[in-house]
Amino acid sequence: MTDHTVTFDTDHDPVAVKTGSLLSEAAQLAGVDLNQPCGGQGRCGRCALQIIEGSVRRRSTIRLSEQDLDQGFALACQTVVEGDIKVSVPEQKKIERLLTTDRTAAEVTVPKGYDFNRDQVIRAFPLTLTPPDMSDQTDDWSRLSTGLRQQAGIEGAQVSLTLLRRIGSVLRECDWEVTAILDLGSGENQDEPPRLIELLPGKELIPPPLWAAAIDIGTTTITVWL
Repeated sequence: MTDHTVTFDTDHDPVAVKTGSLLSEAAQLAGVDLNQPCGGQGRCGRCALQIIEGSVRRRSTIRLSEQDLDQGFALACQTVVEGDIKVSVPEQKKIERLLTTDRTAAEVTVPKGYDFNRDQVIRAFPLTLTPPDMSDQTDDWSRLSTGLRQQAGIEGAQVSLTLLRRIGSVLRECDWEVTAILDLGSGENQDEPPRLIELLPGKELIPPPLWAAAIDIGTTTITVWL
């Protein structure tokens, strides 16, 4: 197998690697320190290097834009050496800036015929419940579930333990008039029941659109779904 010379624009000596070696392996052999918090899986983009001259093959470019590729950037952990190359090692702060510039990942559209007044999955339902008395000592959650079924047509709603513990005080605070905020689901999983995500004191009609955000804070990436 042919040896190729990899030269970094640092104080490190050039190294010889075999065809098919990863650029990250060449960097390690040369003593070039690369930041790879994702363990070399190509997910974080922190090991981006700039190919100044020579032939490489990029196995993945998921963290790089077309502009980055045009400038010769490549992920060291996903780049295969196929010839003699010269490589520039950017400062880490430049890599951070490269990864955090504003880019549009995708254009989001709604299905044809979508009506946010009718089809929105986060909905508010004003409810008036009958207070308990000596003849009706139904528990608070069952009473609220009955109100959802009779006044909003919502069957089988679920609730978290945290919210369940607050329901009694909210109902009594507002004289049994409340606004229930529910997640009705996306429709992708028809078996998933509606979820009560908030119970507000007072019977207020909150007009759509209502919005919710889910944030996944990972080791190398933060993902936000609206």
